[in-house]
Amino acid sequence: MANQRLVTLTWIFTEKFGLIFLSMFTFVVYARLLSPEELGVGTVIIASVEMIGILYSSVLEDPLVRLERLDDRRIATAFWVAVLTSLVSIAIITGVAVLWLNSAALQWMTAVASVKILFTMMARVYVAQMRRSSNFRMLASRTLLGKVLGGVVGIAVALWGGGAWAVIAQALVMEFVSIVVLMVGDRRRIPWVIDGPFLRELLAAGLPVAINTLSSQTLQRGVNVVLGITAGTHAVGMFNLALRIIDLPRTAFYNGLMSYALPAFARRSAEPPRLIVFISDSTAVSGFLLTPVFIGIAVTAADIILLIFGAKWADAIPLLQVLACTAAIGNTAMYATTALVAVNRTHLTLKAEVGTTLLALALVYGLGPLYEGMAAALALLLRMVIVTPLQIRGLNTAIGYGWDTFFASSYRSVSASLVMAAAVLLLTPRLQVHGVVHLICSIGIGALTYGLVYSLLHPRWPQEFKSVFTTR
Repeated sequence: MANQRLVTLTWIFTEKFGLIFLSMFTFVVYARLLSPEELGVGTVIIASVEMIGILYSSVLEDPLVRLERLDDRRIATAFWVAVLTSLVSIAIITGVAVLWLNSAALQWMTAVASVKILFTMMARVYVAQMRRSSNFRMLASRTLLGKVLGGVVGIAVALWGGGAWAVIAQALVMEFVSIVVLMVGDRRRIPWVIDGPFLRELLAAGLPVAINTLSSQTLQRGVNVVLGITAGTHAVGMFNLALRIIDLPRTAFYNGLMSYALPAFARRSAEPPRLIVFISDSTAVSGFLLTPVFIGIAVTAADIILLIFGAKWADAIPLLQVLACTAAIGNTAMYATTALVAVNRTHLTLKAEVGTTLLALALVYGLGPLYEGMAAALALLLRMVIVTPLQIRGLNTAIGYGWDTFFASSYRSVSASLVMAAAVLLLTPRLQVHGVVHLICSIGIGALTYGLVYSLLHPRWPQEFKSVFTTR
């Protein structure tokens, strides 16, 4: 059992860290070849389309994973409803683009990008089935292959002077390759059938999850859209570069951990004491890995931006620092939503998620013309500060996960990361080094300091962390 669990996690993180490398490579190329305005246009269009796709996906995927039984009739219902909904959405998006956008180029970009919804939705039943059977090898293969081919096509379009089309081409090719690989790997015949009672059951279970997911994802995609409307594509380009730097490690870790966590939490959902311990241990392990990464990004933001992306992106440095601190705070309650999905109590935080998202969007809309990208960064920080305690309160109501458990699982990684940041800021200026050497020294000092402080606070951390992956 323990070996199987480690194999599963290995494939999950092979996929996610492979995506980090590939995403970073393609994004650096885009930052060099595209202007902030071109990157902003592509980002706004893809973000608008992805918001719709994520909403639909959330209704289907996680509820399908939680089902005790998933037969062919249920799979067919989910698949054909996804296809029909996608086709209607493509038609509506194209019509709105023609009526609302004045530029023919933007109309074509939006219409073509909307096809991504169809590919995304067709994949949901396959992904859910493979998550249920722990076939993470196939999931990793399809994602990595899609990322490679999508990156090649996107970079080729950028080199040929395609501008914002590069971002759109990459996203479309990634999703198309992904669904092709899944369908080749699982050559099931999906009959034409829609089970009305099951569809209603699926929607009832999936809508709260979708609203929660849409709320959180709107912060990453909707903020780009609102910022583009109020502050222009240059501001979106700067903000999106900073956000992508944070999202690369966060998405790789979070998505991998959540893919593993949901079925693991669901197996313990009938025993709240066991579930509380598992959530606490998982949070401690994740905080140990992620909190110093994000605090480290905040401390070394200037080096990262200037050395990797160039001086034309210097305005993104303060945005990156704020977003890194936001991500570090989010680590402390990263499993709250997944745990609520596992016990089917997502409604407990629904108002908090939606309310804080609307607040953040309102702040971006009101402050965007004045503060540009910083308005979006500060809005996300404020939203995280408000929603985190509300998530813990919801988790406490659902399973009794209290504030003492919350602090016990996070204080060591937070304390060690703050000491690490202080050491880097104090010591690196005295070394009188610059450029790449300065960045390397900062990383070395930070890693050494963090390891020493964390070990002093928690000497037995290797043994306890190992138990998270080996205990049934």
